[in-house]
Amino acid sequence: MKDKNCSPIVVVYGDHPSTIPFSDVLSGYSDAHLANFRYLELNDIKTTACIMHTSGTTGMPKSAELSNYSLLISVQDDNKSDEISLWFSSLYWITGVVMNIKSITKGVKVIIYPHFDEEMTCQLIEKYKVEWLFLGTSMINRFLKAGFATKYSLSSLKVILCGGAILKAKTQEELKRVLSHVPILQIYGMTEAGGLTTMQFPWHKMGSCGTVIPNYEIKIVDLDNGETLGPNQTGEIFIKSAITMTGYYRNPETTKEMFDAEGWLHSGDIGYIDADGELYVTDRLKYIMKYREYQISPAEIEVLLHTHPGVLEVAVMGVPHPIDDEHPVAFVSIKPGFTVTEKELVDLVANNMTDIFKLRAGVVFLDAFPYTGTGKIAKIELKAMAKKLAVEEADD
Repeated sequence: MKDKNCSPIVVVYGDHPSTIPFSDVLSGYSDAHLANFRYLELNDIKTTACIMHTSGTTGMPKSAELSNYSLLISVQDDNKSDEISLWFSSLYWITGVVMNIKSITKGVKVIIYPHFDEEMTCQLIEKYKVEWLFLGTSMINRFLKAGFATKYSLSSLKVILCGGAILKAKTQEELKRVLSHVPILQIYGMTEAGGLTTMQFPWHKMGSCGTVIPNYEIKIVDLDNGETLGPNQTGEIFIKSAITMTGYYRNPETTKEMFDAEGWLHSGDIGYIDADGELYVTDRLKYIMKYREYQISPAEIEVLLHTHPGVLEVAVMGVPHPIDDEHPVAFVSIKPGFTVTEKELVDLVANNMTDIFKLRAGVVFLDAFPYTGTGKIAKIELKAMAKKLAVEEADD
């Protein structure tokens, strides 16, 4: 937040550095004022209960208003209250809010650690016999590649849930081989939808986001003509529910752009539903690149690059080009102990994909990726880096 020149005021119960104790707030009022305090009567359950901010992966975070009804429905489930849980999800992220409310209402024991660390996660699971673990997709990749899962006793784990970005089927399969007794399940949702929209179960196929959960509808819409598509046809994912956001805070124009006349929410995600009703998310609409007259899905290149044993994380972006529109560039971080060259990765793509996918802008190796506050790769920063590459090429 300091990088964005924001100066938030945080009020907490108890004491914590750089925050204001709630007792200090109360000290500004007389005993009479406090004695006469009354909570606001709720006349409409659909009124706004909280304002959640989107992750800001592709731009500035937007402020989504969620109703009391939305939160009440989102926190209802049949999970056991005696399971010990561990997660690394920010309190200002929709999953963090929902999981915290669920924990409070059900009396769940939750292990809280200030930041994600691959080895510490294993130590916490072993020490506290954690049964339920939630990790963001980037965390899953780092957790797997670090190799600590084989060095600690993780027998207490009953399930790992993952969300926030696309979890590649290969990554899911690799982690399943390491933790064969644990279902690794992917979920799909978004802040504007009120949270979780689809969920994978153990009998679903690797790489899918599972099937739609109660209270939601989803459909796939053609990007060009807006028609609803059938099984295995790729388009934009639309979501409909009574618990989607009431709108963006003080932003009616953007709110109107997100919903159609029938109340379907435009997710901005690209994907398809197979013949079994399982959802596959393949990319973000904003990430789609254009090379000459062709559309390129960066995720397809990323899936291939992830097959290289030395690649830890990867993100493909478009470098602006005066003739070809955009050239793909791969931002890559390397797994410790490995040596990977640019030529290896460029050749990997050239030898396994059609000509339009070639890494014409090359490979940029990063010691570490930039992340958003919610743990996702900050693609807005990578996009700026890619744009700078175009400027440097022009100067040369």
